[in-house]
Amino acid sequence: MRFFSALGSHIQPFLDVLFPPRCVYCGRLGERLCASCRKEAREIGRDICIRCGNPLTARGVCAHCRQDPPDPLKGIRGVFFYSGPIAQSIRSLKYHHNRLLAPILAEYLAAYITRHPIPIDALTPVPLHPERLAERGYNQSELLAASISQSLKISLRNDLLLRTRSTQPQARLDREQRLRNVAGAFSVNETAQLHGETILLIDDVATTGATLRACAHALRAAGAGDIWALTVARAPSHIVLPSAKQIFSPADAFLLWDSARRQKHPDFSRPSI
Repeated sequence: MRFFSALGSHIQPFLDVLFPPRCVYCGRLGERLCASCRKEAREIGRDICIRCGNPLTARGVCAHCRQDPPDPLKGIRGVFFYSGPIAQSIRSLKYHHNRLLAPILAEYLAAYITRHPIPIDALTPVPLHPERLAERGYNQSELLAASISQSLKISLRNDLLLRTRSTQPQARLDREQRLRNVAGAFSVNETAQLHGETILLIDDVATTGATLRACAHALRAAGAGDIWALTVARAPSHIVLPSAKQIFSPADAFLLWDSARRQKHPDFSRPSI
């Protein structure tokens, strides 16, 4: 598989000349995600819950995490909101075999790690069940992690996590169903050894963080130290005002967060790499 991957990386420039790529979002010829559409991507920024990573109107710990922190994860971080060109890129990567979007999305993850350095010993992708892996032909999270590893020279540990039980797709489940769905679905490879290393889990998108927490439980039980999680995108499951107890729906959460941020930063512009 590595041979064909290496071969493909050499052939791809010639294929791009013969068959120019189109932007996955707007269809413009020339790039798989064009510069114009990259500028439409909404970064989450610093005003988040420092535990679950959901957006807040001010940085802090949300009411939900004060009651139910995402232990054993130290924290979950997402670079973008799951919307617009980023959501389309992730869907195309996962479901339409557009593997060459992985290095593009991984650029954003690598840049985030560079801007927010923590002492990471290894990157670990969230694994797919063998049946799902056979259907898709690749694990999109592994492609992201491999690209980050190559860019930042951080150890990649594909040997750590195993998905031992096939689960329902999380997208159509509520929070409690998601937690039950992935509980006990992961284990650590018996041949892998962990001795307090700091692990950064890599995935494409997070909503409640249930899958990431299930992975972290398996890693902690096997001897990992601090465990963080980083995703390309975050679909907010709730937003809590620091001075209030009300929890808002994802749609209201985004509108409230966006309005508050624009009032706080009137000259706010969407950054891109």
